[in-house]
Amino acid sequence: MKRLVILICVIAIATCKIQAQVNAVKLSPGFKDNFHSFNTVQILNGSTTTSFAVNTVNGFQFGKLFCGFGAGFDYYYHVSVPLFIEARIDLLERKGKLQLFGNGGLNFPFSSQNKKLEFKTGEYKTGGLYGGGLDYLVPVKKEAVIIGLAFSNKQVIQMVDNSVWNPILNKVENIPIKDKYAFNRIAIRIGWMF
Repeated sequence: MKRLVILICVIAIATCKIQAQVNAVKLSPGFKDNFHSFNTVQILNGSTTTSFAVNTVNGFQFGKLFCGFGAGFDYYYHVSVPLFIEARIDLLERKGKLQLFGNGGLNFPFSSQNKKLEFKTGEYKTGGLYGGGLDYLVPVKKEAVIIGLAFSNKQVIQMVDNSVWNPILNKVENIPIKDKYAFNRIAIRIGWMF
């Protein structure tokens, strides 16, 4: 019993000594301090419809420049998954931060059927996307609330089935026609940066 009490006292003293040493170590800033995640919900308005999108961009900030990779869900007209690269630059930094950003990448179709024009059948192909805008970051401790306005272009490609009579083979063949949709949208953005 006496040995158990001595062992507990030694462990308690050693733990206190170890905890005291941790506070004395000062860590230098590294990649973890430069990492940021921009998570936004966007209301999209274009000539076709009004919808929304959810995006996340993760990357590193070096001085006034931020670069990162982004992904999300875009529910405008045809549901799709955008994958893109985004760059940001700090324009003004007072109480909050004003950032100019631009992005570009690929738009992968998520739906298999044309919901607006159901008579058009055929598979979807990957399209492009690009966008840009201004975000104002309202600081909350080390994080920030994002309020912004942006423009974006989403391209959707559908290979529409087209049945054509082939007199040489004496049968009907499917020769797909490429339908390209290009959607220009204005986005109102709100989100959280950490």
